[in-house]
Amino acid sequence: MPPRSGIPARLWLLATQLCVCVALLGSAALYVHYLDPADSDFCGLRSGCEAVRKSDLSYFFGSAYLSLPLFSLLAQLTLLALSLRRGRARPAALGRAGLDALWALPELTLFAAAGLGGVLAVGLIAYQALVLGQYCWLCLIVDVSVVFAAGSALGWASAVRGQPSLPESPLTAPAWLAMALLLIAAPPIWNQVRPETPVPKAIQDLYVPGKINVVEFADFQCPYCRRLHGVLRPLLAEYGERVAFRRLQRPLDQHPQALQAALAALCAEAQGKGEEMADRLFTITLSPESMSAAAEALRLDPARYDTCLNAPETAATLEQHAALLPDEQFKGLPTTYVGGAVILGVPTETALRDAFEHASRPSRPSLSGPVYLLLVGLLLGLLSWFGRRPTSTSEAR
Repeated sequence: MPPRSGIPARLWLLATQLCVCVALLGSAALYVHYLDPADSDFCGLRSGCEAVRKSDLSYFFGSAYLSLPLFSLLAQLTLLALSLRRGRARPAALGRAGLDALWALPELTLFAAAGLGGVLAVGLIAYQALVLGQYCWLCLIVDVSVVFAAGSALGWASAVRGQPSLPESPLTAPAWLAMALLLIAAPPIWNQVRPETPVPKAIQDLYVPGKINVVEFADFQCPYCRRLHGVLRPLLAEYGERVAFRRLQRPLDQHPQALQAALAALCAEAQGKGEEMADRLFTITLSPESMSAAAEALRLDPARYDTCLNAPETAATLEQHAALLPDEQFKGLPTTYVGGAVILGVPTETALRDAFEHASRPSRPSLSGPVYLLLVGLLLGLLSWFGRRPTSTSEAR
C-alpha cells in the first residue's frame, strides 16, 4: 500500500528527531539556569523564565536538582531513543492487546509518547498565558518543539501505515546519540567558557589587590537579599582574611523601611559595628522600634547614632552607593560582584563558592558567543556528515 502522505517517511522521522534535539538543547539550558538561577546569560531576573522558575511547577521534593527541566531532558532523550527503534510494522501485531500491541509498532509507540509530550507542552504554554501572565522564552522553545515533534511523529506514523518495513532515519543511531550528548553539554560548557561580564570601573576601584573581592548591593527589606545573606555570611566567615567584602546600600522605593534600615547600617558602620547591625537588620521585622532596639543591643553611642541618622553626610553616602549602580545598569537585587563576575539574585552555596574559588585564580581563557555557537555548529555538522546512513530506494519512500 503506498504511503498516504506525499512527504517521504524518512523526512517525517527526521523532522521529529530535529524537533526533539531543539527541545533537548532548550531543556539543557533551562536545567543549567534552574541549578544556578543567578546565571542571567540564559534568562535574567526580570524575565518570564524567572516567573516560571518561581512557580509551583518548577522544583520537586524541594531539591534544586529535581526540576521540571530535568524531567524534560529525560523525556526528550526517551523520545529520541524511541525514534531510533528498528523493526517492522506488521499488520498482524495489531491483533495483540493493550501496551503489547503498541510496543510492537515502533511508529505508534513514538507517536503515543510524542503526543503525550505535546499535550503536556500545550498545558504548560496555557499555564504561562492564563496563570502566570508571563512567558519563558526558553520554555516556549521547548514546548513548541515538542508540539511539532508530536505532529511530525503523527506524519511518520501515517506515512508508514501498511508498509512491511520501517524506513530508518537519514542518520545512524550513534550519530544521533552523539549529537544529543553535545546538545546537553553545550549549555554547561558555555557557563565555563563565556566571557565574564565587565565589572564597572567604579566597582573595580573598590577592589583590594590580592584579595577575593566581593561587593554586594543590598536592600535590608528585600526578601532575596535576606536569603542571600544566609548563603553569603558563612562563606565570608570561612574564607576570612582572603576576602575583601563591601556591602553597599541600594534601598528600593517599594520597601518602606529599607531607607531607614540603610541609614541605620551606615551609622552602625561609623561606630565599627556595621556587620553586626547588618546581621540583625537582615533577620528582624523592620520597623523604627526594632531598628532602635538593634542599635541599643549593639551598645551604640545613642547620641552619635541619632545624629548620624539625620546628618546630610549620611544621606550623601547613601547617594554615592546608589550612584555606583545607576539605573541603566540596575537589573535587580541583590547584585553581587565577586571578582570579575556579577551575580544577580540568590545563587546556591555551591555556585557562590565556585565564584569565590574562581576569583582567587588567574583569569581563564574565554570564547565569545558567536565563536562558541560556530564551534558547536561545526561539531554538529561533522557528526551529521559522518553519521549519514546510505539511502536505499525502499527507504526513500
